[in-house]
Amino acid sequence: MSFIPSSPTLDLSALDGTFPGQVLQRLHSLGLPVVLVGGSVRDLLLGRMLRDLDLVVPSGALALARAAANAMQGAFVALDEARDTGRALLTAPDGQRLVVDVAAWRGPTLADDLAARDFTINALAVEVAGGAGHIIDVVGGLADLEARLLRVTSAQALPDDPVRSLRAVRLLAELSPWGIRLEQDTGRQIRRHAPLLSTCTHERVRDELVRILAAPTPNRWLNLLSQLGLLAPVLPETAALIGVQQSAPHFWDVFDHTNRVLGYAAWLTGWIAGRDAPADALDVAVCQMLAPHRSALAQHLAEAVGVFVGDRRGALRWAALCHDWGKPATRTVTADAQRTRFLGHEDVSATLTRDALRRLRFSEAEVRWVTAIVAGHMRPHHLAAAGQPSRRAIHRYFRALGAAGVDTALLSLADVRATAGPGLQLADWQRQIDLATALIDAYFTHQQETIWPAPLVDGKDLMAALTLRPGPLIGQLLEGVIEAQAAGEVASRAEALAYARQLLDDETRGERGVAHGN
Repeated sequence: MSFIPSSPTLDLSALDGTFPGQVLQRLHSLGLPVVLVGGSVRDLLLGRMLRDLDLVVPSGALALARAAANAMQGAFVALDEARDTGRALLTAPDGQRLVVDVAAWRGPTLADDLAARDFTINALAVEVAGGAGHIIDVVGGLADLEARLLRVTSAQALPDDPVRSLRAVRLLAELSPWGIRLEQDTGRQIRRHAPLLSTCTHERVRDELVRILAAPTPNRWLNLLSQLGLLAPVLPETAALIGVQQSAPHFWDVFDHTNRVLGYAAWLTGWIAGRDAPADALDVAVCQMLAPHRSALAQHLAEAVGVFVGDRRGALRWAALCHDWGKPATRTVTADAQRTRFLGHEDVSATLTRDALRRLRFSEAEVRWVTAIVAGHMRPHHLAAAGQPSRRAIHRYFRALGAAGVDTALLSLADVRATAGPGLQLADWQRQIDLATALIDAYFTHQQETIWPAPLVDGKDLMAALTLRPGPLIGQLLEGVIEAQAAGEVASRAEALAYARQLLDDETRGERGVAHGN
């Protein structure tokens, strides 16, 4: 397929009837200068859906952005007053949103502006006039688009803005359906300038990483980040996993294991969303077991976590990436050198996750959610090793993890699938599937009975019946009663009071902790 038009005029008829097309027509009809640049032109040539519009003008970009916002009843944002860059946030009648960014030339002429951009396929411009546009190409972007090459515009492109190295991987990830590949010398330049990423703002690094991990097959792009030397400057916690060896049942080192966990988590959530199909008998087994809850899982995963990772699907990918970050610091080898252990690595991983996500300026809601999954990721493995979980065990699991327990159960499936490699036995796989399914079934089907039963008594009831004063003991007794309800051992107010009395007597005799039950 050829991307190069037969003439320097680009047919814009594909935008007819679309919201971006309506915006361009409105701006043109108002006599406002309309020169599309960058990703907007690239995507038009690829036949890719336009998610935003990038415009340039010699000067007065802020005024044009404001005029666009006013003309289309949108909102205006001054992105960078010093560099004359503004944004119009527009909404179509059907709710579709469009971001229109307007910037002043970065140079005396449009050609200078284009030559100073990052990659040749992003350095194309189109002067829009009605239903057509004149293409401006000063750095060979059309030829590189035809050859499906991602190439820097110049030797200064990466030193001028080191975050472009990450953007290269992000573009390769997002444009992979069109076969875009990295030009060889550009790859060498990225490796050479990778250390400069440490000078970039954390927010810009975060935004590129989020989009890389959100792309199809994120494990492929994590590998590329490693090969290009980009992990150490931006995700040193992940780079530290490379070469950290593990003993059986692990088949891969910690980095390769993590990469496969990430890939499988992406596949599993893709299947839940109705996109991806099972590839082998092991996939079929998990799909059959989760099928009754597929719709509920899809709704659960689609819930928003924060403004950066987006929904729980995105957060699960980050949890997969971070779940074993604590292994290098906790690695020990037995005296006979036959076994490698990582005792307590989940706690270290959680601390590293929390610190790294805060460093990257994620929201606190996102930090807490991802960290909770990472901190709890060994719980499903311990439960599976003990056999089918009791109602009490399921209650304790969700009491510790809350709604994140669903995501943690899904992560455990990816974790097991990426552990033994080709040696994974169906019996071991089925045991983890059974455990994850039991947890997920309890959450979606038996939540009121097993996970969060309605209290039969409150603190005032306990104080009156047991002659107790207010204090922490009341909360502990209530927690013990709720756990007994979840286990099916208590079903009435009288039974709840009797159970609380027994807990108190046992505590007084020192036989057990108040809230732990039998």
